[in-house]
Amino acid sequence: MKKLQGVAVSDGIAIGNTRIILRPKLHIRRKSITQNQIKTEFERFESHVNNVVEEIDQLITDISQNQDNRDILSTHKMILTDPEFEASVKKLIEEELLSLEQAINKHFTAVVELFSNMENGYFAQRSSDYEDVAYRLLSKILKQGGDRFEGLEQDMILITDNITPSEVTSVFAKNIQALCTERGSKNSHSSIIARSMNLPTLVNVKDLLANIENDQKVIVDGHQGVIIVDPDRKTLAEYEPLWKQEKKDKQLLLALTDKESTTSDGHQISLMSNIELPEELDNVLKVKSNGIGLFRTEFLFMGRKELPDEEEQFAIYDKIAAKIAPEPLIIRTIDVGGDKLSEVLNLEHELNPNLGVRGIRISLKHIPIFKHQIRAILRASTRENIKIMFPMISTVREIIKVKTVINECMKELEKEDIPFDNAIQIGAMIETPSAAITSDTIAEECDFLSIGTNDLIQYTLAVDRDNMAVGDYYIPYHPSVLRLIKMTADNCQKKKISCAVCGEMASEKIFIPLLLGLGINELSVSPGRLLMVKNEIMKYDLQKIKGHTDLILQQNTCEDVYDKILKYGELDEYFE
Repeated sequence: MKKLQGVAVSDGIAIGNTRIILRPKLHIRRKSITQNQIKTEFERFESHVNNVVEEIDQLITDISQNQDNRDILSTHKMILTDPEFEASVKKLIEEELLSLEQAINKHFTAVVELFSNMENGYFAQRSSDYEDVAYRLLSKILKQGGDRFEGLEQDMILITDNITPSEVTSVFAKNIQALCTERGSKNSHSSIIARSMNLPTLVNVKDLLANIENDQKVIVDGHQGVIIVDPDRKTLAEYEPLWKQEKKDKQLLLALTDKESTTSDGHQISLMSNIELPEELDNVLKVKSNGIGLFRTEFLFMGRKELPDEEEQFAIYDKIAAKIAPEPLIIRTIDVGGDKLSEVLNLEHELNPNLGVRGIRISLKHIPIFKHQIRAILRASTRENIKIMFPMISTVREIIKVKTVINECMKELEKEDIPFDNAIQIGAMIETPSAAITSDTIAEECDFLSIGTNDLIQYTLAVDRDNMAVGDYYIPYHPSVLRLIKMTADNCQKKKISCAVCGEMASEKIFIPLLLGLGINELSVSPGRLLMVKNEIMKYDLQKIKGHTDLILQQNTCEDVYDKILKYGELDEYFE
């Protein structure tokens, strides 16, 4: 028996036999061309790209393809039809006398290497997309490759070197138990899709392929990020009950799909979904979410040489709004740090980007780019289910500035006779102590507030949540954090507007009754966690929760708070 450590992408336990499937390597001959062959290679390029684009168009319209694949294929089409791609390949052919295959390979190798070397999840996502497109195009030109997962059987545990976004949806449809890859990152496009599908997944497992053989029994622990190869009887005896219980729990949770998220004493809690990519939308619909409480738009702005124009953004927002209607779609404007957009905006390097130009500060610093996004959102708002949310608000002054920009965009659209919802609701994310403390004034300018607990904890406790050296100081239940959440919820109640939580606390069982007791009336979580959260909501009596939460707020230490949090499960006994 041996254990291999990886990065947990999507939790869950799986026990089964492995199936190793590697992507066939494409063999590209090293062959120089002559000046007379340049025109021929140009013609071959245009012909093959057009054929692959036509093939993608056919797949997109094929009703047998699910929405995840359609959106991914649309992204691939955009890459193939990018004028910069054509210019780069033709330049390599003309100036270096490379064959078409060599030129395409060299172009994509450079792009993938560039993105892979950037320690950023969004760029890793783009890297995977470009790998996928390169393989699709070259395999057609070389007449090599094919569907490597064609013979994959259900209930297997797939082991592979890496996997593309379109392949994730393909293997999920085959009902595999789990997915493990030797490469990949937690925030890649492929990982996000696996997570949204609730498929137990580990990535970046060191020496995975060197330590596993075909048809070996393994345990995949998606909670701990561990693969146990050839488990002994004792280990199997420990994991099998957990595995069976998880399978049973999943079936029980599916039975809650059509039920309302209501507490045991009849209080309705709005339960919405967070999404990062359009590909996750089908999963939102499957669990019958009350809407999308947080649509992160960063994917539109990352890993590209040119910013998205208004039309591209409008098409995406409109498509999602139409599909989720009549449920609400809350679109958050770009929320990135200065370091993440430096390639596009040519921003100066910041010593501490978390305390620098990020979130709403970037938008207000680059008004033309901000207005493109606002105009696109407003144009899509004719669906009458769109709301706009602004990240990293620290003062009411920023909201007032934002409203000025919105009014300017509305006037522009009116002059152009372009319709929009002139009653569109706006909201602020409460992620800084200053925003929470002044949430009364911010609430006066907004239609709703949403608390981003991840950053609120980080900024309140002066703890970098990605720095393991100070991991022990990142305490979600710290009294200061709870008081800021309570203050925000109380101010929203006074102004009669909704108060949501869209951070990680909203999807952790132990904190759900705590948040409800603090006055939160809306939770927004990943689609894969939504039914679990609903199940927790339905367990509790809100009046009992609030009484116990008042007691928690009186505690002085984190230890005492945590001890009282554990008592939520004993409320019937506690209140006798």
